[in-house]
Amino acid sequence: MSVKFFTILLFVISGSYFSMGQRANVKAPQEKLGGFLIFEKDNHGLIATTKDIGQYDYPNALLACENLVLNGFDDWRLPTREEFELIHQKLNLKKMKSNNVFKSAWFWTSTEIDQEHAVTHNLNTGMQTNYFKRLNMRVIAVRSF
Repeated sequence: MSVKFFTILLFVISGSYFSMGQRANVKAPQEKLGGFLIFEKDNHGLIATTKDIGQYDYPNALLACENLVLNGFDDWRLPTREEFELIHQKLNLKKMKSNNVFKSAWFWTSTEIDQEHAVTHNLNTGMQTNYFKRLNMRVIAVRSF
């Protein structure tokens, strides 16, 4: 009995130590041109804000991005659902957990389904789904270069 307990205890302690080490090595993406570099090829790419810019319903999320002036840039916009797939690869909560940059929440994309619905993206799971535009979701803005 004591050998099993010791083995389990050692496994739990080892797993916790390994897990803590993994979180400590998590790095945010490179910052460039006013935000996190999400994608770059042939001197063109996509930049995302380093923090979410608030929580809004869909129409106000669009306006918040359009009116955003951040780090000397004023060409921010709401990302498409395809761009959010790229954002998720760099900024998902499993990678960014130790940096506490983004909250576990649903974020608006610019992809509209109809007059009442638009696509949202969950930065924890990567799942995308349609939500009513009148609901408040978090917002990350992007800019292209």
